[in-house]
Amino acid sequence: MHEHTEFQGRTGMHCAGTHQTAAAAITWESTRPAAEQDAVAAALAHPSLVDTTLTRLHGDSNTHGSVVRLTVRYLATGGAKRVYLVTAHIRNGDSYAFVLKQFLPIRLAHLPPGATVGGAQANDDDLDTRLLERMVRAARRVDEIAPGLCPRFGGFWEWSDDHGQVCRAMTEAYVEGHSLDRWKGLLEDRFVLGDLSFEQYTTQRRALERQAIAAYVRLWDVLGRRTFTSDPSPWNVLLAPTINGLRPSIIDLHSIHDGGTPLYVFQTLEELFGNRDEVRDHVLCPGILDALGMAEGVRFLESVRLALETQGEVRERVGLSPLTGSIQAILRFLTSSSNRIPDPPSVRQQP
Repeated sequence: MHEHTEFQGRTGMHCAGTHQTAAAAITWESTRPAAEQDAVAAALAHPSLVDTTLTRLHGDSNTHGSVVRLTVRYLATGGAKRVYLVTAHIRNGDSYAFVLKQFLPIRLAHLPPGATVGGAQANDDDLDTRLLERMVRAARRVDEIAPGLCPRFGGFWEWSDDHGQVCRAMTEAYVEGHSLDRWKGLLEDRFVLGDLSFEQYTTQRRALERQAIAAYVRLWDVLGRRTFTSDPSPWNVLLAPTINGLRPSIIDLHSIHDGGTPLYVFQTLEELFGNRDEVRDHVLCPGILDALGMAEGVRFLESVRLALETQGEVRERVGLSPLTGSIQAILRFLTSSSNRIPDPPSVRQQP
């Protein structure tokens, strides 16, 4: 990655050589391939990675040099990276957890047709560099403007190993919770067991989906309404229990890119959450207003409706669906007899 002092100062990205610090002992909670363990050990031994992460996420500068043991749990692989939960055990007996994302040496960015990241197009050599820079900037902005919408950013590091291979790692806060799809699965289990009626199951499922939709629209809003993600997946939203109920947190920004018109945001969420009237009427349109407020939300939906009508006319001329279902759903919602958005249903911590 190109080393720009000004950029690193703003974002917390770090470029360095191959030098490493002495690492604390590492204990793995499950067996992983030796090469993978070596790569994680090298990342955790990288200068300042652990200490800087703990200071940023937990506010304890006294942890510098006092980590005696690290426990690592493998969480997942996806989006050209492996994800781990790391627990740092301190000399005084305290322990602190954080997430380590280790990027694999493969292409990271996969853009929708015509999309760009930081001005870079799909075939540009520096596309991944631009994407990582944008991810870091986005994470820092969310921390500043909408804390909790994404896990708190710990830092980003890039270096070359002894073989000249570029290594990249990112750290962030650990969010204790389940993905939206996992919560929906728990609700379905309770319905099958007879613990929930169909009405209760449907109401609670819609409420969870509406929270997730609102989170993604808030992300678009926080990022200046000029950046969105091509993968606003239900799997990429964790719902974490709090004293006020479940709180959504978007855990992956690897698919963000330039642009993001209201039409693009609406259609991408519609595709990922379900292109059907139930979702549009009870989840998508209400979730947009939850995120933007009544006036801004109505303007958003009106602009989407007009764009859909224009797009639908073009599609109809070539024999494709004119998007009538989406247009009518927005009209129904905006002209509903209540003339106001219903209050979001309450969501208990346990479905």
